[in-house]
Amino acid sequence: MKYIAMFFMLLSHLAQTGFLYSLGEKYFALADIFVLLGRISMPIFCFFTVQAVIYTKDFKKYILRMLVFALLSEIPFDLAIFGAPIYKDSQNVFFTLLMGALAIYGIDYLWKKNLNPILKILAILIIAFIARNLALTFRTDYKHNGIMAIVILYLAKDSKILTALALLLAFHFEFEMGGYAIPVTYGFVYLAIPLIMLYNGQRGKQNKWTFYLFYPVHLLIIYLMKLLFL
Repeated sequence: MKYIAMFFMLLSHLAQTGFLYSLGEKYFALADIFVLLGRISMPIFCFFTVQAVIYTKDFKKYILRMLVFALLSEIPFDLAIFGAPIYKDSQNVFFTLLMGALAIYGIDYLWKKNLNPILKILAILIIAFIARNLALTFRTDYKHNGIMAIVILYLAKDSKILTALALLLAFHFEFEMGGYAIPVTYGFVYLAIPLIMLYNGQRGKQNKWTFYLFYPVHLLIIYLMKLLFL
């Protein structure tokens, strides 16, 4: 599923970075399709962020990896998307997933504590509110929508039916792709639901570094392609 998500992310970024659109009008329709198909990837990444927080053996190492690659990915992200090595008004999706992971770790910790239920709910709302506003303040990719999606998926983690409903709720919003594509409704995002429903809870054969490396490397390659072809 992670490889599927990476594939659709690649398609989206070929369009979102402006590469396909800049090749000429004959590529516009293909680019729009790639943008739509790319919506499949984010729900999968949010879902597996929840899984990682629940099952990781060392949360500190997991968060450290996320932070390191968020920092390493920022220049490739800015170059590919905005054409500049530093662009302060938008940060890459690793920061979104990192903030979401920290939020649900805090929520999970409090939920397991023997506290008054009302205090628990209040604390959870406060954590979600802080994470949501941090994402807005730092303008991370998907901003507050990504944070709330991760929190909602965490709350629904014990049931596939609730997870499907959480996906319907969490991604019921619209997003305009950087001015390159038509305004896109997230109807295509729901194509991720049957894929996630097929998840059997077992880890497949994979190299854990593949996704971490793929994100900055593919963005850097797209930027180099823009330089070469455009």
